[in-house]
Amino acid sequence: MQVIFLLIPLALLVWQRGNLLSAAARFVYARGKSEGWKTLFALAAKIGGMNFNNRMLHAYLLLKDGDADEANKKFALLSMERLTKEQRLRLKGSYALVYWKRGEVDTAIEMLEEVVDAAPSTTTYGSLGYMYAYNGNLSRALEFNEKAYEYNSTNAIIVDNLAFTYYKTGEYTKAKEYYEKLLELNPTFPEAYYGYGRLLVELGEREQGLAMVRRALSANFSFLTMTGRQEINAYLDSFSEEL
Repeated sequence: MQVIFLLIPLALLVWQRGNLLSAAARFVYARGKSEGWKTLFALAAKIGGMNFNNRMLHAYLLLKDGDADEANKKFALLSMERLTKEQRLRLKGSYALVYWKRGEVDTAIEMLEEVVDAAPSTTTYGSLGYMYAYNGNLSRALEFNEKAYEYNSTNAIIVDNLAFTYYKTGEYTKAKEYYEKLLELNPTFPEAYYGYGRLLVELGEREQGLAMVRRALSANFSFLTMTGRQEINAYLDSFSEEL
Protein backbone atom coordinates (compact mmCIF):
# COMPACT_ATOMS: atom_id res chain seq x y z
CA MET A 1 0.00 0.00 0.00
CA GLN A 2 2.81 2.42 0.88
CA VAL A 3 4.39 1.75 -2.51
CA ILE A 4 1.14 2.74 -4.22
CA PHE A 5 0.97 6.00 -2.29
CA LEU A 6 4.54 6.74 -3.33
CA LEU A 7 3.85 5.92 -6.96
CA ILE A 8 0.80 8.21 -7.24
CA PRO A 9 2.69 11.52 -6.80
CA LEU A 10 5.48 10.18 -9.00
CA ALA A 11 2.97 9.38 -11.75
CA LEU A 12 1.45 12.84 -11.41
CA LEU A 13 4.89 14.38 -11.64
CA VAL A 14 5.65 12.48 -14.85
CA TRP A 15 2.23 13.26 -16.32
CA GLN A 16 2.51 16.97 -15.56
CA ARG A 17 6.23 17.30 -16.29
CA GLY A 18 5.75 19.69 -19.21
CA ASN A 19 3.32 21.90 -17.35
CA LEU A 20 5.55 22.03 -14.27
CA LEU A 21 8.49 23.18 -16.37
CA SER A 22 6.19 25.68 -18.10
CA ALA A 23 5.21 27.09 -14.72
CA ALA A 24 8.89 27.55 -13.91
CA ALA A 25 9.41 29.22 -17.30
CA ARG A 26 6.54 31.65 -16.61
CA PHE A 27 8.03 32.49 -13.23
CA VAL A 28 11.46 33.23 -14.73
CA TYR A 29 9.89 35.31 -17.51
CA ALA A 30 7.84 37.34 -15.03
CA ARG A 31 10.97 38.22 -13.09
CA GLY A 32 12.52 39.52 -16.30
CA LYS A 33 16.12 39.09 -15.18
CA SER A 34 17.24 36.39 -17.60
CA GLU A 35 16.30 34.48 -20.71
CA GLY A 36 16.20 31.20 -18.83
CA TRP A 37 12.49 30.98 -19.65
CA LYS A 38 13.47 30.01 -23.21
CA THR A 39 15.51 27.04 -21.98
CA LEU A 40 12.76 25.88 -19.64
CA PHE A 41 10.04 26.16 -22.27
CA ALA A 42 12.22 24.40 -24.85
CA LEU A 43 12.82 21.55 -22.40
CA ALA A 44 9.11 21.36 -21.61
CA ALA A 45 8.32 21.17 -25.32
CA LYS A 46 10.92 18.45 -25.81
CA ILE A 47 9.74 16.14 -23.05
CA GLY A 48 6.04 16.75 -23.77
CA GLY A 49 3.08 17.02 -21.45
CA MET A 50 2.35 20.73 -22.04
CA ASN A 51 -1.29 21.72 -22.11
CA PHE A 52 -2.83 24.02 -24.72
CA ASN A 53 -2.48 27.19 -22.64
CA ASN A 54 1.23 26.66 -22.03
CA ARG A 55 1.94 25.83 -25.66
CA MET A 56 0.09 28.97 -26.73
CA LEU A 57 2.02 31.06 -24.25
CA HIS A 58 5.33 29.59 -25.38
CA ALA A 59 4.61 30.49 -29.02
CA TYR A 60 3.41 33.98 -28.09
CA LEU A 61 6.46 34.76 -25.94
CA LEU A 62 8.76 33.60 -28.74
CA LEU A 63 6.97 35.97 -31.11
CA LYS A 64 7.16 38.82 -28.63
CA ASP A 65 10.88 38.12 -28.28
CA GLY A 66 11.35 38.40 -32.06
CA ASP A 67 11.55 34.74 -33.09
CA ALA A 68 8.65 34.90 -35.56
CA ASP A 69 9.68 31.79 -37.49
CA GLU A 70 9.72 29.53 -34.45
CA ALA A 71 6.49 31.05 -33.15
CA ASN A 72 4.89 30.44 -36.54
CA LYS A 73 5.91 26.77 -36.42
CA LYS A 74 4.41 26.30 -32.98
CA PHE A 75 1.17 28.07 -33.85
CA ALA A 76 0.93 26.02 -37.06
CA LEU A 77 1.41 22.74 -35.17
CA LEU A 78 -1.29 23.72 -32.70
CA SER A 79 -3.67 24.59 -35.53
CA MET A 80 -3.42 21.03 -36.88
CA GLU A 81 -4.59 19.48 -33.62
CA ARG A 82 -8.11 18.72 -32.49
CA LEU A 83 -9.13 21.81 -30.58
CA THR A 84 -12.33 23.09 -29.08
CA LYS A 85 -14.02 26.03 -30.77
CA GLU A 86 -12.86 28.31 -27.97
CA GLN A 87 -9.27 27.10 -28.28
CA ARG A 88 -9.29 27.55 -32.06
CA LEU A 89 -10.50 31.13 -31.73
CA ARG A 90 -7.88 31.91 -29.10
CA LEU A 91 -5.22 30.41 -31.32
CA LYS A 92 -6.37 32.47 -34.31
CA GLY A 93 -6.26 35.65 -32.22
CA SER A 94 -2.59 35.09 -31.38
CA TYR A 95 -1.61 33.57 -34.74
CA ALA A 96 -2.88 36.76 -36.44
CA LEU A 97 0.04 38.62 -34.88
CA VAL A 98 2.48 36.50 -36.91
CA TYR A 99 0.79 37.56 -40.14
CA TRP A 100 0.81 41.17 -38.99
CA LYS A 101 4.56 41.14 -38.32
CA ARG A 102 5.10 39.54 -41.73
CA GLY A 103 3.38 42.52 -43.32
CA GLU A 104 0.22 40.58 -44.17
CA VAL A 105 -1.92 43.11 -42.34
CA ASP A 106 -5.17 42.46 -44.21
CA THR A 107 -4.99 38.75 -43.36
CA ALA A 108 -4.24 39.52 -39.72
CA ILE A 109 -7.17 41.93 -39.53
CA GLU A 110 -9.54 39.41 -41.13
CA MET A 111 -8.49 36.78 -38.59
CA LEU A 112 -9.00 39.12 -35.65
CA GLU A 113 -12.34 40.35 -36.97
CA GLU A 114 -13.57 36.77 -37.01
CA VAL A 115 -12.40 36.24 -33.44
CA VAL A 116 -13.94 39.48 -32.16
CA ASP A 117 -17.27 38.66 -33.78
CA ALA A 118 -17.36 35.12 -32.38
CA ALA A 119 -15.71 35.57 -28.98
CA PRO A 120 -14.94 39.18 -28.03
CA SER A 121 -12.25 39.68 -25.40
CA THR A 122 -10.04 42.46 -24.11
CA THR A 123 -7.02 40.95 -25.86
CA THR A 124 -8.62 40.77 -29.30
CA TYR A 125 -10.19 44.22 -28.95
CA GLY A 126 -6.74 45.55 -28.12
CA SER A 127 -4.95 43.77 -30.96
CA LEU A 128 -7.48 44.63 -33.67
CA GLY A 129 -7.87 48.22 -32.50
CA TYR A 130 -4.10 48.57 -32.58
CA MET A 131 -3.95 47.35 -36.18
CA TYR A 132 -6.77 49.63 -37.31
CA ALA A 133 -5.20 52.65 -35.63
CA TYR A 134 -1.65 52.12 -36.84
CA ASN A 135 -2.46 51.07 -40.38
CA GLY A 136 -4.37 54.08 -41.66
CA ASN A 137 -7.97 52.88 -41.43
CA LEU A 138 -8.87 55.80 -39.18
CA SER A 139 -12.64 55.88 -39.67
CA ARG A 140 -12.89 52.19 -38.85
CA ALA A 141 -10.35 52.62 -36.06
CA LEU A 142 -12.38 55.35 -34.39
CA GLU A 143 -15.64 53.41 -34.55
CA PHE A 144 -14.01 50.22 -33.33
CA ASN A 145 -11.85 51.73 -30.59
CA GLU A 146 -14.78 53.63 -29.12
CA LYS A 147 -16.64 50.33 -28.98
CA ALA A 148 -13.58 48.63 -27.45
CA TYR A 149 -13.42 51.36 -24.79
CA GLU A 150 -17.05 50.66 -23.88
CA TYR A 151 -16.11 46.99 -23.56
CA ASN A 152 -13.12 47.65 -21.25
CA SER A 153 -12.15 51.18 -20.25
CA THR A 154 -9.40 50.06 -17.85
CA ASN A 155 -7.16 48.21 -20.29
CA ALA A 156 -4.13 50.33 -21.15
CA ILE A 157 -3.81 49.08 -24.73
CA ILE A 158 -7.47 49.80 -25.49
CA VAL A 159 -7.23 53.29 -23.98
CA ASP A 160 -4.01 53.97 -25.90
CA ASN A 161 -5.62 52.83 -29.16
CA LEU A 162 -8.48 55.28 -28.66
CA ALA A 163 -6.23 58.17 -27.60
CA PHE A 164 -3.94 57.59 -30.58
CA THR A 165 -6.90 57.40 -32.97
CA TYR A 166 -8.23 60.74 -31.71
CA TYR A 167 -4.74 62.17 -32.16
CA LYS A 168 -4.47 60.91 -35.74
CA THR A 169 -7.92 62.24 -36.64
CA GLY A 170 -7.00 65.68 -35.30
CA GLU A 171 -9.27 65.59 -32.26
CA TYR A 172 -6.53 66.81 -29.94
CA THR A 173 -8.74 67.74 -27.00
CA LYS A 174 -10.21 64.26 -26.83
CA ALA A 175 -6.81 62.71 -27.44
CA LYS A 176 -5.34 64.56 -24.47
CA GLU A 177 -8.28 63.55 -22.29
CA TYR A 178 -7.72 59.87 -23.02
CA TYR A 179 -3.93 60.04 -22.80
CA GLU A 180 -4.38 61.47 -19.30
CA LYS A 181 -6.67 58.55 -18.45
CA LEU A 182 -4.04 56.23 -19.92
CA LEU A 183 -1.25 57.55 -17.71
CA GLU A 184 -3.38 56.81 -14.65
CA LEU A 185 -3.13 53.14 -15.66
CA ASN A 186 0.71 53.25 -15.55
CA PRO A 187 1.26 51.73 -19.02
CA THR A 188 4.54 49.89 -19.60
CA PHE A 189 4.72 50.15 -23.40
CA PRO A 190 6.47 53.01 -25.26
CA GLU A 191 3.59 54.02 -27.57
CA ALA A 192 1.71 55.50 -24.61
CA TYR A 193 4.42 58.02 -23.74
CA TYR A 194 5.63 58.65 -27.28
CA GLY A 195 2.12 59.35 -28.56
CA TYR A 196 1.21 61.61 -25.67
CA GLY A 197 4.52 63.43 -25.90
CA ARG A 198 4.07 64.22 -29.58
CA LEU A 199 0.54 65.43 -28.90
CA LEU A 200 1.77 67.79 -26.19
CA VAL A 201 4.44 69.16 -28.53
CA GLU A 202 1.82 69.87 -31.18
CA LEU A 203 -0.34 71.56 -28.56
CA GLY A 204 2.55 73.93 -27.79
CA GLU A 205 3.64 72.23 -24.56
CA ARG A 206 7.06 71.45 -25.96
CA GLU A 207 9.16 70.84 -22.85
CA GLN A 208 6.56 68.66 -21.17
CA GLY A 209 6.02 66.82 -24.44
CA LEU A 210 9.70 66.08 -25.00
CA ALA A 211 10.03 64.91 -21.41
CA MET A 212 7.17 62.49 -22.04
CA VAL A 213 8.84 61.24 -25.24
CA ARG A 214 12.08 60.64 -23.32
CA ARG A 215 10.07 58.67 -20.79
CA ALA A 216 9.08 56.34 -23.62
CA LEU A 217 12.71 55.21 -23.88
CA SER A 218 12.41 53.65 -20.41
CA ALA A 219 9.33 51.62 -21.31
CA ASN A 220 9.29 47.94 -22.26
CA PHE A 221 10.09 47.37 -25.93
CA SER A 222 9.40 44.12 -27.75
CA PHE A 223 9.06 42.75 -31.25
CA LEU A 224 5.35 43.54 -31.03
CA THR A 225 5.67 47.22 -30.19
CA MET A 226 4.96 49.54 -33.09
CA THR A 227 7.44 52.18 -31.97
CA GLY A 228 11.18 51.48 -31.74
CA ARG A 229 13.95 53.24 -29.87
CA GLN A 230 15.46 54.42 -33.15
CA GLU A 231 12.28 56.28 -34.12
CA ILE A 232 11.99 57.91 -30.72
CA ASN A 233 15.63 58.99 -30.70
CA ALA A 234 15.27 60.37 -34.22
CA TYR A 235 12.27 62.42 -33.08
CA LEU A 236 14.23 63.81 -30.12
CA ASP A 237 17.26 64.51 -32.34
CA SER A 238 15.10 66.57 -34.68
CA PHE A 239 14.58 69.04 -31.85
CA SER A 240 18.26 69.02 -30.85
CA GLU A 241 19.14 70.16 -34.36
CA GLU A 242 16.92 73.23 -33.93
CA LEU A 243 18.96 74.46 -30.97
